[in-house]
Amino acid sequence: MGVKVGIDLGTTYSAVARLDPVTGKPVIVPNSFGEAMTPSAVALEGDGSVLFGEEAKDEFASGSQSAAALYKRDMGNDSYQRTIGGRVYSATDLSAVFLRALVADAEEVMGERVDGAVITVPAYFAHAQVKATMEAARQAGLNLLSTIHEPTAAALAYGLDKADVERTVLFYDLGGGT
Repeated sequence: MGVKVGIDLGTTYSAVARLDPVTGKPVIVPNSFGEAMTPSAVALEGDGSVLFGEEAKDEFASGSQSAAALYKRDMGNDSYQRTIGGRVYSATDLSAVFLRALVADAEEVMGERVDGAVITVPAYFAHAQVKATMEAARQAGLNLLSTIHEPTAAALAYGLDKADVERTVLFYDLGGGT
């Protein structure tokens, strides 16, 4: 039996969360470097290996043609293409490579297999962008349970769906990509 996770698939940084088996509260799964957030970058090496996160971010920053970042901005954009190692990648393809690596890293840290995921999408994403995110999850081999708008995910994470007192709460996304 595996674990279900939530993935905040960000433009610049991403995170994986799960429900704590003891408290039942959502907790961030640290990456293999012990960090809560992982840079949303990939580098595809000539030998077929994939770098992701901080290493790929460094490759991208150094101008490496094998690295890609900020592709989330082009989800659903059919004209976006990035050629790496002679192969053409769409933003969806790059997101799939990143998701596969991100989930494999989380599985290694948790010592459990991920058997389902919910992925956040920006509230402003149009249907084509959400569909592209869903396709990236499929390509990554994920059992996608749902996509959820980022502000809704934040409200649920803070337990506002269980509040017994009426109140007004403001959620503001300070994401690095938009």
